[in-house]
Amino acid sequence: EWKQVKQEARSQVKAKPTPTTGEPPQALYSKMKPMGTMKDQLLLMSSASSSYREEYACRPCGSRRAMRKKKRRSGQESEHLSHRLKPAASFLCALLILSACACVSRAADSRARQQQQQRQHSRQNARTNLSPGNHTRNAAVLVSSSRYWHNYRHVSNVLSLYNVLKTGGKFTDDNIILMIADDIPCDGRNPHKNGIFPEYARTGTGNSVYNADVEIDYRGTDVTVENFLRVLVGRHEEGETPSRMLDLTPDTNLVVFLTGHGGESFFEFQDGEELMTQDITDAFQQMNRIERYKEILFIADTCQAFTLNPTDPKVLPDIGALPNVMTVASSLQGQNSYAHHSDPEIGQSVVDRYTYNFVENLKNLAMRQPDSQVDMSSALWRSMEQISVKTAWVDALPRKKLGADVGWTDKGCTRPMRNIPLSDFLCDMEHRNFAAAAASPTLGGDDFILHSNCDDDSSEASSCVDSE
Repeated sequence: EWKQVKQEARSQVKAKPTPTTGEPPQALYSKMKPMGTMKDQLLLMSSASSSYREEYACRPCGSRRAMRKKKRRSGQESEHLSHRLKPAASFLCALLILSACACVSRAADSRARQQQQQRQHSRQNARTNLSPGNHTRNAAVLVSSSRYWHNYRHVSNVLSLYNVLKTGGKFTDDNIILMIADDIPCDGRNPHKNGIFPEYARTGTGNSVYNADVEIDYRGTDVTVENFLRVLVGRHEEGETPSRMLDLTPDTNLVVFLTGHGGESFFEFQDGEELMTQDITDAFQQMNRIERYKEILFIADTCQAFTLNPTDPKVLPDIGALPNVMTVASSLQGQNSYAHHSDPEIGQSVVDRYTYNFVENLKNLAMRQPDSQVDMSSALWRSMEQISVKTAWVDALPRKKLGADVGWTDKGCTRPMRNIPLSDFLCDMEHRNFAAAAASPTLGGDDFILHSNCDDDSSEASSCVDSE
């Protein structure tokens, strides 16, 4: 309206030019329609501008305003939705927290039960009546039936046990028959000439189990099934060297240890011939008839080792025909024996799990003896007096360490394995007084470290490298 009034005024001025002597132009403006007060003019202008914006507003500005309104509405809706979902989210979070707490509680309870079982087992071991036998002599037949560089670990197995017998058990070489191929120490690929290291070869801190004190009775191609059986039954060819014979009596406790490649009911000798379970049973029966032993501890560290059990009902229907023969084996039928670790410098697996863990457990127990830092030999001796055969060779070697189940039996034995001290087989009774002067009380309670519940097949087999 204001613009219209101004345009009419201008048109009147143009239509009627002001004479020189006529009225002044200001008089024309006084004839216009009065505008009222300043407040009325502002109201008029604001209403005109609002109508103009509604009619001529630009589309981008309108779309932005529409978006803002939409966001406000959506925000209100989302806020309303969040208010509705908040109780459900809180319940879900609480449920997750409770389930996590329950898992942690179950794990803690499981660990507590396991620790309690171990303590009970250790106390039971401490209370077990370990009764030494009345034998007067000890002897051992140790066989590594493999040769060639890739079977490094088998030689390491047999020499590890050989060192335990001579260091801790005070065996002499007259009471040990050692059968190995003896090609590993001088192999061109061996970075440590005249040395075999079950561990720490690369760092130089390990101890070689092959040294000048090792006396090998059968080496190379002399490691055969025939010679092994001849040693057991004592039927040698005429002119045989006396050092390759064993003088066994009715009062002799004998250890027979086999390590190498095997399968179901057979044991390979240098990939050329096989020793069958029936052969072992027959040899032991002959020894029983001619009284060449008091008790035998037969140990097999190979694949499907327990199928070599000489008292298996499949090969020995009458258990009474072969008394006092106890068997321990690193694996059951259908299971493999596994290597423990390899050495990057040697480039081969250097020892098997069964033998390695047995020797390490025995050393750890000896380290707890008071004078182990002064005289390790006497500490090993006393450790073997304080632990049973079953604990050392079976209970302390569970499936989670070996990847296989230990097989064992003492059927037909007058004494159960759990009551026989390890020293009855691994310590020479001719040196019984060796550690008497430094004898210490039997370890008990939590001092025992060689225990596990491996009779319960509850541990999962770990993923490992097949030693075959």
